Amino acid sequence: MPRPWSEKEKEIIKKNLLVEARRLFEKYGLKKTTVDEIVRAANISKGSFYIFYQSKEELYFDVLEEVEREFKDNMFEKAFNPSMNRRESFKSFLNQMIELLITMPLYKEITSSNYELLLRKLPEETLEKHVKRDQEDVSKFFNYWMNQGWMKKVDMDAINGLFLSLIHFVIHRDDFKGSNFEAAKDLWIDALANYLIIEENKAK
Repeated sequence: MPRPWSEKEKEIIKKNLLVEARRLFEKYGLKKTTVDEIVRAANISKGSFYIFYQSKEELYFDVLEEVEREFKDNMFEKAFNPSMNRRESFKSFLNQMIELLITMPLYKEITSSNYELLLRKLPEETLEKHVKRDQEDVSKFFNYWMNQGWMKKVDMDAINGLFLSLIHFVIHRDDFKGSNFEAAKDLWIDALANYLIIEENKAK
């Protein structure tokens, strides 16, 4: 009987799983990538895979979390560009966020059908932790912007709700016909920036 892995060995195996899975998911997508391909690339058995993850969808979500951490802080910190007025800078930030969701190999995979699949496969606790972490990140930056006088002081639950609605809007973009998605996106961003952002020459 093989000896059990040490915690260090488990950490190395899981890190390798994330690296190889990201490569495969980016190349083939969620639906076309199989657990067999993942374990072959990571050089582990299929039984070993299920020690770490209940499904490939759960692994996919973990990879998404890794990717999200790579750009989140950088994007939020650069939301207000000193070379632009605040409103245009904030609109640029929102457009960049949507562009990333649509074009990054892993994120663009999450259309309405794949999203429903993820929701069915992921443990409820995993989703709750993700939502909570996202809300904490959004709250941290928006509270800072409000305290700097760049943004109106509004209820943070409402802000988190707006950002969640933005994610759902992008996920269901294939449901829009013709240019309706772009038009709706531009209107949504204009309305949000005009309501939230305090221009330099205006009082709080």
